[in-house]
Amino acid sequence: MKGRPILGVISGFLFGFLLGVSLFLWGVIPLHSDFIWILPLLGLVLGLVMAWWAPFGKSSEQPPPVASPPVESMDTKRPEPGPTD
Repeated sequence: MKGRPILGVISGFLFGFLLGVSLFLWGVIPLHSDFIWILPLLGLVLGLVMAWWAPFGKSSEQPPPVASPPVESMDTKRPEPGPTD
């Protein structure tokens, strides 16, 4: 399995748990509702699926290196000091 499944499970559970607590505190669902206990379980599953599916980590393709400008094109000479009167 690619990705970070443990991180996905933990964050999904916390998201579902805190969503259930928030919905209860806002009065959207009552405390005796089964929906409060289903939300953390759905968060576990959703977090695991997201960790499996999402492209986290390093990609297998490396971007091409950036070429530096040629040395001849860089202005390395200082102008000659002119006569001052």
